[in-house]
Amino acid sequence: MKSSPNPYLKRIASLVGVKDPRYVLQVFVDAHRTAGDPLDVLARKLGVSRIVEHRLPFEGGLFQLPDGELVIKLNSESSFVRRRFTLAHEIGHLLLKTVPAFRSTRRTDEALERTCDLIAAELLMPTAEASEFVRGLGSPSPDKLRNIAWKYAVSIQTAALRVHHDFRLWQCSIGLWDVSPRIKTLWFTGRRKWDDVQPDLASLELALGSSSSVQTEDSWRRGEFTERVWLNLLGIGNSRVLGLVDYVN
Repeated sequence: MKSSPNPYLKRIASLVGVKDPRYVLQVFVDAHRTAGDPLDVLARKLGVSRIVEHRLPFEGGLFQLPDGELVIKLNSESSFVRRRFTLAHEIGHLLLKTVPAFRSTRRTDEALERTCDLIAAELLMPTAEASEFVRGLGSPSPDKLRNIAWKYAVSIQTAALRVHHDFRLWQCSIGLWDVSPRIKTLWFTGRRKWDDVQPDLASLELALGSSSSVQTEDSWRRGEFTERVWLNLLGIGNSRVLGLVDYVN
């Protein structure tokens, strides 16, 4: 069963007059942003009077006060990267003119929230600039992916989604695994044609014990069959391993 098209993306495409979905949000965001504008400056240009950080039970939100003032609240307990993404997400609401007057009483519009996430990714890693930077790095590696995330102050997952899904520059799949207390797949970007997308424990422990990335092979099951996969793994601390997955020729 095919999912219905996102009405907000469809509206944006009609507004900017771009048919190729890869460039719709780039054109839309570029029309509202001056190159080099920090997120807080853009938010204020769009009508936000204050950006405040408090200890919150959620990541944050865009609020319209009874007097009409627009305020963005961010969770002070969240990481810097998470707060930046939340701020960019709320700017997405401003660009779409979907300002919630009372956040707690509104039903979640999944298509809207997904669109604001996509706008946030474009704000944080602009397609034209980031694509050129990634191409200049050469062949993919987990070390380079971590450097991309550092450069743009985004999560590694956001960087992975951009380089693999949005920019279509890295063909390999990308995953993050937690080894302790047991192996757990935290996220995986790319084709999931296997029954399970977990490297074996020995490979993960090898990566955790190395100061640089390690390359190895593994056998992943697909129904009754197994397939050899190539892994490039990097321990990134806290018992977590970042890895690229590709097919063995």
